[in-house]
Amino acid sequence: MEERNIRPILRRYLLGDAHENDIKAVDGWYQSFDEAPPVTLSPAESDVTRQEIWDRIAPVLEEGGVKESKVRRLPAWLRVAAVILVIAGGVSTYLLLHKKNDTPIAYTTYGTAIGQKKKITLQDGSLITLDAGTTIRIQDDFSKDRKVEMVDGQVFFDVKTDAERPFIVRSEGLTTTVLGTSFTVSSYKGLNNISIGVVTGKVRVASDTAALSVLEKEEELVFNKTSRKYKKAPLDESLTAWQEGRLLMNDLTFDEMAIMLKKNYGVDVVPNDDAIRRTRYTTELLTGMRPLQAIQVLAAIHNLKIREKDHQVILSK
Repeated sequence: MEERNIRPILRRYLLGDAHENDIKAVDGWYQSFDEAPPVTLSPAESDVTRQEIWDRIAPVLEEGGVKESKVRRLPAWLRVAAVILVIAGGVSTYLLLHKKNDTPIAYTTYGTAIGQKKKITLQDGSLITLDAGTTIRIQDDFSKDRKVEMVDGQVFFDVKTDAERPFIVRSEGLTTTVLGTSFTVSSYKGLNNISIGVVTGKVRVASDTAALSVLEKEEELVFNKTSRKYKKAPLDESLTAWQEGRLLMNDLTFDEMAIMLKKNYGVDVVPNDDAIRRTRYTTELLTGMRPLQAIQVLAAIHNLKIREKDHQVILSK
């Protein structure tokens, strides 16, 4: 049938005005689409096809649409158009239709100053404790899920049990998921390792690409941000000692040690030679110490001398 004759028949079919013979002919033609293999279109062809389909449907809608009294089911034309739309751009169509429901999650940022600790009771009754120099973001609405993002620092979580809403902590590429337990996450921007230690219960830890491990009571996972490798070990006391006012530094590099001193005492320490920078530091300090007193203890343990200059403390042999 020539195109000039097909168009009027299809239009009458869509509006419910076609003759019985024409209806059978059009139904048979469109049924052949169901038996044909799926059409694969390029991105450019998809865009053109979507526009052509809309250009053909829009005039009918503007003229009053399909007459309900004469149409007993969804016209085949619209069914085929819908299938092509899905093939040509299903994902885009879905995102467009659900745009209103895709509201970004709202968070509130909390932080502690140098040497400060802070306890926060969350809306679900969970209690978290922020160590000195820590910044976190807490989801505003816990009605559907419970999410916290670690920005910098160290936090102890005492989470209320809720099987319907797992508690999720995100920290630089790691996701820790729990139902109800107590654990610590240490995720400092300047430190190469992220440490997660469980005090009670159990947690599940995953990276952006894979599940890593399930940790139980008194277990710890240490994740290297550079190599993306991790190890599981007994819980290190340094992850919990800070809540008791003790700063435990176990085998830290100079830069890592300097970060911990800055966050807890507000002191900038610098080495006067490469040997001091290459040294690894293991020290226990009380967080209530005066800044200079803390540096003196560190220097004494590692046989170093200290000198103050321009608001910095210089360490030397």
